[in-house]
Amino acid sequence: MPQEILDRVQSILDKPLQKIEKVEAIAYEDFYKNYHQKNKPIFMTNMMNHWKAADLWDLDYFEKIGKDKETFISKGNIRQGETKWEYGDFLDYLNQVRNSKNGGTDVYLGNIPIAKMFPELLDHIDFSFVSKNVARNSTSLWIGPKGTITGWHTDRLANNILALMQGRKLVFLVSPEETKFMYPSNKYEPGSRLSSVSMEEFDESNTPLFKNANVTYAVIHPKQMLFIPQNWWHCVYGLDITISSNNFAFSTLDNIKMKSTEFTKRVLHNFGLFGNKDCVCHYYDENGKRHKR
Repeated sequence: MPQEILDRVQSILDKPLQKIEKVEAIAYEDFYKNYHQKNKPIFMTNMMNHWKAADLWDLDYFEKIGKDKETFISKGNIRQGETKWEYGDFLDYLNQVRNSKNGGTDVYLGNIPIAKMFPELLDHIDFSFVSKNVARNSTSLWIGPKGTITGWHTDRLANNILALMQGRKLVFLVSPEETKFMYPSNKYEPGSRLSSVSMEEFDESNTPLFKNANVTYAVIHPKQMLFIPQNWWHCVYGLDITISSNNFAFSTLDNIKMKSTEFTKRVLHNFGLFGNKDCVCHYYDENGKRHKR
């Protein structure tokens, strides 16, 4: 499956796909100086052996701890495609993911705030490479079936590390220096910038310059993690049933922006006074009434 996706993406591009720089392990000082400060991605393959999550987290484990929990799920690629949310029982959605190898589902238990829903799990993970010496961290859980797509977007205000516990993910990256090839869209997502480029339904007449982008990639396996620096465009494919976690780290300046400018934008958007009505953070019920996720 990864090769099929890679071949399809390569057929779109005029430049060859390149692998993201990879190391087995790296000291914090080296990481901070050569990657964090330089806003450069790095793929780390042997940095999670001490994580409890790497050994404990699977579908059976979440079935045990997820009783009486409720959450939002997304369906499909909500960034370039139609935004579809549902709210319901965590275990019902977990079972849909578990059974997806038989019948298929587009349910994605994505961006679940661990501190709010499973605070005990914060002791199972270690994102200290980005989480120390910052003003604020936001850590999320992602559980999805084979075939999930998180379409092209940037995390404008945070550095991000993605860590995998189960399954495989294929991640594509494009530098913020090549934003002119990424066609930022008017669709609104708080804290993010979305692209109009869809690699599943690529339309050269609408996004022709994307063919000129320098696209890098990594196939992430369990106990491996990827540093995605601030403002880097990224697109993520779930190649199997996957369980992963990520951490958004906000510097003091970016946290001020989040607490002030971004918060003001969100409030205005909730009242329909800022941003396009087409957004990722709201959905419409069967009666056409708009709800906030």
